[in-house]
Amino acid sequence: MNQLAHRLFLFFLIFIGLTTTVVIFVRNFDYYILPKEERPFHPRYETLKPSGVESHGYGIVGTAMIIFGVAMYSSRKRVKAFSQLGKIKYFLEFHIFLCLLGPVLVLYHTTFKFGGLVAVSFWSMLAVVASGIVGRYLYVQIPKGIYGDELSVKELDQRGEHLLQRLKETYGLSESDIRKFDALATPTKEQRSIAALLSFFIISDITRRARVRSIVRHLQRKDIDRHTVRMIAQTANQRIQLLQRIHFLEELKHLFHYWHVIHLPFTIIMFLILLIHVGVAVAFGYTWIW
Repeated sequence: MNQLAHRLFLFFLIFIGLTTTVVIFVRNFDYYILPKEERPFHPRYETLKPSGVESHGYGIVGTAMIIFGVAMYSSRKRVKAFSQLGKIKYFLEFHIFLCLLGPVLVLYHTTFKFGGLVAVSFWSMLAVVASGIVGRYLYVQIPKGIYGDELSVKELDQRGEHLLQRLKETYGLSESDIRKFDALATPTKEQRSIAALLSFFIISDITRRARVRSIVRHLQRKDIDRHTVRMIAQTANQRIQLLQRIHFLEELKHLFHYWHVIHLPFTIIMFLILLIHVGVAVAFGYTWIW
């Protein structure tokens, strides 16, 4: 998938997700805002109540999306036979789409009213979603090859050296200029704790481009054309990101391990209670359209 196709793919997922969320909310807004005791008098109560055809359908489709998203991504990541099906980041992006839109549909199934055992499952689901967003951020910080396999330190050093030579030989940067860029990749010693390290990466991602631009401004005064300055900034950004990940590769892996400790239990709780919820619903005859 080339860059344009990838952007269209992401745009399509975002468009579908936002459109679905907004259309359902606007369509049923007058029901969702009613107090629980007034809802039976709403003209569409029979279809919008959690066991109604429409809301029950949201729950079934949302649950199916979550299950498929988890199974698909886990299979691509763990089953060797699927390792060549494509870049794992595409599977991850589709997994994120399914596991974000799925919970939204489950929320519409509850009609924003939940309690008891279902509430435990719902809050577990929200914890899974929130930790999944953090996990996705940590995942992309660990350098990987084209098919999602982790790169060795030697491979990372080779990439870093290639970017360094490009800055030196192609764009003619001095050692002094390169040291200024490289300094942006390393936090102070006080930032070595896990929480501080994570905040460093987040803040660095937010501010890095602006800080790189402040360094390259003086290059524009050296009769270097704008296109070359942009290419220098782009290459410097890539090198800074790479150096950060080389310096803190082990710490990132530890953070990712701690994330699994949080993410996995909530996922298991969510699915266990989901099975109980579905089993009880079927036992009492709530089987949607059949």
